[in-house]
Amino acid sequence: MLSQTAEVAAVNLYIPRNYKRFSYAQSDLPVLAKGVNLRLVDEDLGPATKVLPACRDYYGQDACILYCDDDKIYDRDWAQRFLDASKEHPDCAICERGSHLSHPHYANSRSWASCRHPQATPIRRGLRYRTRRILSLGQWKSLKWTESGYVDILEGWGGVMVKPNFFGDSAWRIPDILWTVDDVWLSGCLEGQGIPIWLNAKSKPIIKETSNEVEHAALRNLVYKGYDRKAANRQCIDYFRQNFGIWGG
Repeated sequence: MLSQTAEVAAVNLYIPRNYKRFSYAQSDLPVLAKGVNLRLVDEDLGPATKVLPACRDYYGQDACILYCDDDKIYDRDWAQRFLDASKEHPDCAICERGSHLSHPHYANSRSWASCRHPQATPIRRGLRYRTRRILSLGQWKSLKWTESGYVDILEGWGGVMVKPNFFGDSAWRIPDILWTVDDVWLSGCLEGQGIPIWLNAKSKPIIKETSNEVEHAALRNLVYKGYDRKAANRQCIDYFRQNFGIWGG
């Protein structure tokens, strides 16, 4: 974060004073590198804590907020790509990883499709792709998208750029269970505000930096009140369909 080629005004780490999933002592707070600011917030909004308090802090300012996961290493040109894409699409949220609602991780249904065009084009995993994967013993991975375009769901692990005014007040009122799936929640809040999500396919591979401890505690493995990640995603989609009339609702 501190070695980006783009001019970055601040690098902030948002941590709630009390987590919903576990407790911690003040002495557990991380020692951060010089130039990284620790921002403690009163409310745990789930993983959306990494962006919603920032939007509140910078509301009314002409700022771009780029948020991401903390267990990945991003290339030095990462932030600049987002800034360039945001200049081309100033009224859009920008991501480098995302999906369409029809993906099995989400609605798993083709009953609804966005009318926004062009749609981001996923890579075709044909014989050539599979052969290269086999010959590399699974080490080679291509990027998932061949053409930039609109997607329905942003995926924060690749980074997402938003403006402070992109989220309405309802974004902070996250129902129980739904706080566990910030990608769908934030995507629905954007769609409800009429903010499109643009996927920039001009990305680079991301290095995963995960320890066994992080893997064990990963939110994607959480089962909360009987809801695993996929079930919570679909519950969140149904919520927006019923209450906001989006995504075919």
